[in-house]
This record gives sequence, C-alpha cells and structure tokens, in this order.
Amino acid sequence: MRTKVLLVYPKIPATYWSFDYPIRVSTFKSVMPPLGLLTVASMLPKNYVVKLIDMNTTELTLKDIEDAELVFISAMIIQKESFDQVVQLCLKCHKPVVAGGPYA
Repeated sequence: MRTKVLLVYPKIPATYWSFDYPIRVSTFKSVMPPLGLLTVASMLPKNYVVKLIDMNTTELTLKDIEDAELVFISAMIIQKESFDQVVQLCLKCHKPVVAGGPYA
C-alpha cells in the first residue's frame, strides 16, 4: 500500500530574509530550499509517495491537499500567516497535519 504524503514549505512574506527583491533580478526562484522537509522526505519509508511544494516558488492548490493522505509542514515564525492558512485548508479537507520546524 502506498501512502501519499504532501510536504509544504509556507510562503515567506516580503522581508529582508525573503530576498524577495534581489531574486527578482536574478535567475533564481529561491535562495533557501526547505532542507528540513527534504531531510524528512529522505527518511520516509519507500512505500510513501512524496510531493514537495515550496510555496515561495510554486502555488499550493486545494487539489494538492485533497490528493494527499498526510500533510507535513515546516515553518519559521516569519511564515506564521501562511502556515496557519495551510493548516486551515488541511483541516477543511479533513487531512492530518504533521507540523515541525522552529515555529511548531
């Protein structure tokens, strides 16, 4: 049996740490990959189907959440607003949420 897991890294608002303005003039989409979630993904059992969405580079859709059986989210306090929105969407879809990172 394959378990579908969605890993979500919430949006970082426009601040000094988001590098939002320098990124606009570069060829990069992000300068801080979600290494914590990537580490967790590497430790999951082989029968887990993993999808990662970094909301700083990719839009999270309701379908992404509906397709998952379990949602992992990791955030820093600066991502509180986006974190709360993602968790509310998951609860609305009746999906269990595993929260981690400095904010949790």
